[in-house]
Amino acid sequence: MEAAEQFLKQHSITMVELATPDMTGAIRGKRIPVQTFLTNGLSDAVGMSSAVLAWDYRMDVIETDDYSWANGYPDIFLRPDVETLRLVPWKARTALVFCDVVDGAGRLVAAAPREVLRRAVAELEQAGLSPYIAMETEFYALDGESLRSRTDRNPVYSLHDNAYLEPFLDEVCTTLLSADVEVEACGAEYAPGQVEINLTPSDPVTAADGLLFFRYAVKQLAQRHGYRATFMAKPFGDLSGSGLHIHQSMWRTDRDNAFWDANARGLSDIGRNYVAGLLRYAAELHLVAVPTPNGYKRVMDHSFAPTNLSWGWDNRCVAVRVLAHNAHGARVESRVAAADANPYLLAAAQLSSGLAGVTEDLKPAPPAADAYVSQEYSPLPTNIWQAATLFGESEFARRALGAATVENLCRVAWSEAAASQREVSEWERSRYLDSV
Repeated sequence: MEAAEQFLKQHSITMVELATPDMTGAIRGKRIPVQTFLTNGLSDAVGMSSAVLAWDYRMDVIETDDYSWANGYPDIFLRPDVETLRLVPWKARTALVFCDVVDGAGRLVAAAPREVLRRAVAELEQAGLSPYIAMETEFYALDGESLRSRTDRNPVYSLHDNAYLEPFLDEVCTTLLSADVEVEACGAEYAPGQVEINLTPSDPVTAADGLLFFRYAVKQLAQRHGYRATFMAKPFGDLSGSGLHIHQSMWRTDRDNAFWDANARGLSDIGRNYVAGLLRYAAELHLVAVPTPNGYKRVMDHSFAPTNLSWGWDNRCVAVRVLAHNAHGARVESRVAAADANPYLLAAAQLSSGLAGVTEDLKPAPPAADAYVSQEYSPLPTNIWQAATLFGESEFARRALGAATVENLCRVAWSEAAASQREVSEWERSRYLDSV
């Protein structure tokens, strides 16, 4: 606390944002004066309605086993994790701290996303493995009025086609660095106006906090530059979807990468077990990776989004891409998730799956040669109904994420699926209004 007080004084902070993820992966919280933070904010005194853990993407509340109309959605409370205190550089004299969520008795709420991820990390550490992950995500920066890109050229890897976005992206990267979120790379992606930014590896909770803060910064700074930024999985039917890829490695010590076999100069047996675990449970946990009906429109053959439970060596068409060129960089990349996934729950699901592969000594099938053509790999769920059914019936999901988390996500999924089913699109009117 002494260091926190010095930080706040050094930067003349007058307002502190208490932040936490909701179940959809959106940043929520409250803004309080710095003096209130120092006197009350650290004692579980700042409350929010528990509806924050029980609503869908339109903030329509759902009923869960713990929070419902029957008990009036009682308060939950924000407990600051003071080590996460950081500047909000685009706001004057403002700092942000990520918070854990506790109930009225001061007990950590088991279904809160940060706590779900912490439990997954603890299980790996009990097995003697320290996980490090890096998140890379894609998003669109659209014109604020037309909601389309300002150009129509595919800018992928170009250093000039997205030049008009550079003032915005430069401010994003500078802002993140000022807030202790390191950017490893930033580049044009596979569609006009699409960008990918890679964050540096860290422990999983820090990585998820970093991604949530990154989304916060991107969406706020985009407005200042006349853009609307979106992490929607598939905003346009004729353009590339946006994914959230997680690079994962396991370490026994700072210099001993458990995924590297020094004798074979490649992926270790533990690494292969981990890959097999990711694949074994990917279908059951797919709702966590693709939580909205829109996300399933991103997945199609020859789209660089995986369609089945395949893996391969440095292969961008599979569910799990393995990169094992040296001891420092040996890792696996899960490519199944959409950009709108909750990073905490996604990381927890994948870490738990990988650990299960290690503890169960699972072995992966042969690597894919052409994942989109091969018939030997089981398909991933193709719609949210199928994904929610598998997830709701999964005993592994309940063990890995907790029964309350599974029930909450399923209820949100049913709500989103029903809303999608009711919607009649302009495409449908154009196609059928006069033809039937």
